[in-house]
Amino acid sequence: MTLNTSIVIAGATGLVGRETLKTVLEDQTVERVVSLSRRKIEMEHSKLQQWITADLSIPSSHQINQQPSVGIIALGTTLKKAGTKEKLKAIDVDLVAETATKMKSMGVKQLIVVSCLGASVNAMSHYLKCKGEMESQIEALEFNQTTFIQPGPLAGDREEKRLDEKVLQGVMQFISPLMIGKLKNYAPIQAIDVAKAINAIVHKRPSEEITRVSSSEMLSLL
Repeated sequence: MTLNTSIVIAGATGLVGRETLKTVLEDQTVERVVSLSRRKIEMEHSKLQQWITADLSIPSSHQINQQPSVGIIALGTTLKKAGTKEKLKAIDVDLVAETATKMKSMGVKQLIVVSCLGASVNAMSHYLKCKGEMESQIEALEFNQTTFIQPGPLAGDREEKRLDEKVLQGVMQFISPLMIGKLKNYAPIQAIDVAKAINAIVHKRPSEEITRVSSSEMLSLL
């Protein structure tokens, strides 16, 4: 396990990002966490340094207590929230890729990005296609190690309540026990479990340069 790890995280106000931030701050081997966000996170911690800007700008080196070696990106939206396909792509592809580029210039060697099950540049779904395009652009940045987290439906308490997700989660509670093999990846996974898996990956660095981790693989890391 790596000691004195320093992490920079973008998207810590979202469901997975919020749980990930809590998890890494509780990890005694993590020495410093820099959060990049557009608004203040209502959380105080001796390890946490918040950097709040409209465009998720990277702080200059003298403004950071310790240069991070690990980057975590949990940025994303939905078509309903974004309003248009163009605005969704601007966040899920452009903003994520720009943030990854900034993290690399910051000295990050290991990058972990929250994507989605079914992400593909050839997907019929605009959402999944955007996730695929994002992954492709980040691969081209050639970090030492890049891990794409690809969960199925997410379960957990969001700041904004989504009726469609609440209904889906209710239905899936009855269906999930019947889902075996690869179907397990389509069962809802708790955001806290995704966060714990991300933290495990920080320390158990994959041997391959590019890896993709499904829900069932995440649960095996817990």
